[in-house]
Amino acid sequence: MLVLVWFFCGYFLYDWKVGYPKLRDAAAKLEELKKDKGEKAGEAEYLELARKKDYPEKLDHDSAYYAKAIAGEQPISAAVCGIIGLGMLYFYIRTSRGTLSADAESFTTHWGKRVLFSSAFRIDRRKWDHKGLAYVYYKDSGDKKQRAVIDDLIFGGAVKVLERLQANFKGEVVDLAKTAPEASAGDSDAGETPTETESKKENA
Repeated sequence: MLVLVWFFCGYFLYDWKVGYPKLRDAAAKLEELKKDKGEKAGEAEYLELARKKDYPEKLDHDSAYYAKAIAGEQPISAAVCGIIGLGMLYFYIRTSRGTLSADAESFTTHWGKRVLFSSAFRIDRRKWDHKGLAYVYYKDSGDKKQRAVIDDLIFGGAVKVLERLQANFKGEVVDLAKTAPEASAGDSDAGETPTETESKKENA
């Protein structure tokens, strides 16, 4: 995706500086020839000129359209793609350099923050099953509440980090519990889809 964004950025830059100025000049020359020599004679002379100057034989727009695109559409499109590309590059570098890891007493976030298992007091798993996100609430050395993110979609090994944290965790777990309806042989609700409810539990 990043390569595609940069490709379009280069494409718009080329059209802005090279492609569209050439088309504008060609369209302006065709309009001039038609005005001076008439429709058919002007088109015939333009075709000869196009072969010499490598102009396209057929133009989709007039010179005013290309001039307007050069002044606004192409540089703006290139700038937008460039900004998006820089943002994607930033997040790519940030996530490719970061890793999640855990030892016997703590886990370390992708930005290098070490969080002791004993300092964690809540784990929010409500987005884990669908988005691979878990939020860990803990207290730092100054007894201030903080939040760390365990992201399984970006960082490999996040599952093992979360499992080790939960194995050494005593506190509140917020999760989405799926409850299936208990259906008897004649129960009309037997085919209902299970519903999700929020549950909170304390680990002993």
